[in-house]
Amino acid sequence: MLGSDEGCREVVLGLPLTRLLVKLVRVPAEADVVETALPVLKAASPFPDDELTVGYEIVREGEDGKIVLAAALPESAADDIGEALDAAKLSVVRIDALVLGQLRGVWSALGEFSGRRLVVVRSVDCLSMIVLDGDQPSAIRAITDETDLKREVMLSLLEAEDFGGAKKLEEIVVVQSQSAFAEDDLSSDQPTSRPTDQVEELATFAPVRKIEVGSDAALVGVAERSADENALNALPESWRELLEETRFKAKLTRYLVVAIGLWVLVVAVLFGVPVGYGFLTDHQKAQSKQHQRQYAAVKEMKAKVDLIHKYSDHARGALEIMKAVSDRLPEGVTLSSWNYKRDEGIRVSGDAETSEATYAFKDAMDAMTAGDEEDGEKIFNTVNLNGPNASKGGYRFDLECAYLGEEEEE
Repeated sequence: MLGSDEGCREVVLGLPLTRLLVKLVRVPAEADVVETALPVLKAASPFPDDELTVGYEIVREGEDGKIVLAAALPESAADDIGEALDAAKLSVVRIDALVLGQLRGVWSALGEFSGRRLVVVRSVDCLSMIVLDGDQPSAIRAITDETDLKREVMLSLLEAEDFGGAKKLEEIVVVQSQSAFAEDDLSSDQPTSRPTDQVEELATFAPVRKIEVGSDAALVGVAERSADENALNALPESWRELLEETRFKAKLTRYLVVAIGLWVLVVAVLFGVPVGYGFLTDHQKAQSKQHQRQYAAVKEMKAKVDLIHKYSDHARGALEIMKAVSDRLPEGVTLSSWNYKRDEGIRVSGDAETSEATYAFKDAMDAMTAGDEEDGEKIFNTVNLNGPNASKGGYRFDLECAYLGEEEEE
């Protein structure tokens, strides 16, 4: 029987008694269980050269020692199983006796009983017979030849008597199941439920009681036992080593995948970040060039607009400035020269009858720096007077008026 969790490649294997060596062994209090059970299993093994790995579970323990159920799987008897597992790519973590899972499934139905009874269960390819003294097994055997069932029952009882002493057989329990493991015996016309067909033969030893169980009782029983750390595990040592190797390879594969992923991530960071920065830098440069071209176009357009505005501004035209200066020319002042520069200002020279007239003219021009009273427009930034200097019949002077700069106009 193979059992596995969904998505997991590790399984628990339940085998019939025909595949396993299973014996009840008495172990003295101070003795080692494996060392005591190994010779017993080797004596029962049909493969004396095979190294056996003993698995066991304690059935009963007292001051004088233990009673253990020991089991081992001869590897020579499991070559076909190993090939099937390899083909399915499955790793076995535990090997249990199928009949023990079946017995666990019907344990509650057996009920409490203090005497000796025989439990007959059909496994995959055999009949399994377990002799119970109360709740303690005294014999466990696999029956492959059912032609002489009475003889096999007698041998089972003799084995139980040899192990647990002479007791009367008080009951035979036949477990009937629609198990998926039960197959028709092709060499016989008898159906798979032959234990019930031979009730009459069994009834010659003791009263027979039948128990019906579900088809998955064995599966459930083995699954429950696999969760018990104290249940026997007959996994051979070579299979254990293979399991560890498989787990190591699986872990190594996962670690390598993670390591390769991290390496790819590091490489991506080492090479991707500069490439990303380069891409972003190129993108920013392209945007900067585009903005620079746009800025240059706007700047050129602004210069054209300013030029148009400059030449369309008649407030600084020669005639307008000449009129403004003439309007502020005091009586007794005569201009002898006029120098006009549109971008800079004006420079005038003249003669005045009195120095007071010269200063009056400067004051009038200074008023144009503070703003004309009529239009409030500020035209000149500075007004500088050079003079007046006395000359024949009057005073000479030079007057410089500088325009406002563009920033000062704003």
